[in-house]
Amino acid sequence: LPAPGHWNQVKPCNEPPTACEMSAWARGPPKMEEPPPGAEVAFDAIRCPCREICGHEEDLFSSEELFVHLQEYHKAVVQPPPEPDASEPTEDELGDLSQACARLWELDEGRLVPGEHYTLNVQGGKKTYWSDDKAEEPLFSFVSPEVFRRPSFRAFYALLDNYEAQTGVAESVTQQESSENWAFLREIMETPVMIYVHKYLMAKGLAADTVYGFKQQLYSLWFKLYRRSHTLDSSGFEHVFVGEVKDGKVSGMHNWIQLYIEEKRGNLDYRGWIYPHKRGGEPSDENDQVMTIQFAWGGVLKNVSTSLIGVTPEFEIALYTLCFLAGEEENHVQVNHTNILLYEL
Repeated sequence: LPAPGHWNQVKPCNEPPTACEMSAWARGPPKMEEPPPGAEVAFDAIRCPCREICGHEEDLFSSEELFVHLQEYHKAVVQPPPEPDASEPTEDELGDLSQACARLWELDEGRLVPGEHYTLNVQGGKKTYWSDDKAEEPLFSFVSPEVFRRPSFRAFYALLDNYEAQTGVAESVTQQESSENWAFLREIMETPVMIYVHKYLMAKGLAADTVYGFKQQLYSLWFKLYRRSHTLDSSGFEHVFVGEVKDGKVSGMHNWIQLYIEEKRGNLDYRGWIYPHKRGGEPSDENDQVMTIQFAWGGVLKNVSTSLIGVTPEFEIALYTLCFLAGEEENHVQVNHTNILLYEL
């Protein structure tokens, strides 16, 4: 190909363009001046540089034709269609809450790996009504300190000491505690699970269409105080993640991080895992990430409680927010190939 402005330099048409010439073609056909009278031009006899791949080995192109051909080839072969955005819910997921929950599990990039980030000692199983303790040792043998250096884990940990365990005792939220709540929401909003849930709820008209508006919605859902036994003595976050004591029984407290911390402090006594309801169900082992257990917290028994072990804080917020806003009072969903029942907050 002759370079623009150098009409006396003609390239034989049986030689493919050089890399520099290919770069010029990627930008489009060159703008050329009127050639001088008598100049030799070979722009109507160009072979495709990718002719051995595309099959046009004998074809000759004009400059415009070659440009169009290369653009079509470039789109079809060199740049294949982009992969679907994993944060976009599919039509099937929008129509099936359980499929959406299964997608959340796949998107939880920071989930811990059993045997690597933590080690469980599940010990003996039991029926919910058995009074004897089937576990002499703690449930958690080891949790890597590195876990609590992760941003969302660190922000979550800061929230756990902001509440009174006993219902009937009015909660008060200090400016520091409010700042910690907002810091946690800011941290998790950039994670894949929360991006997915926001898009899912927007598609159903159940969430604000801005990140700011959705954070306001999340704050109200999880941190706004309400009455359980006394005026403003509870919140969604306290009940689900931290735990409460009401009428001599432990209520809520489903988060594995809170279980681990309270066990490490000597405040929680793990008493064994609960036998499956159905005969032939698999017994719990150290690799389980959905566990139903019995424990006593501060000497107060909780006969049966289900927790998701090793998941990130953002995953649980995403999962429970999704089920609360898009689900029913009771939601039968599947998480990590395990059927679980999630109740309204």
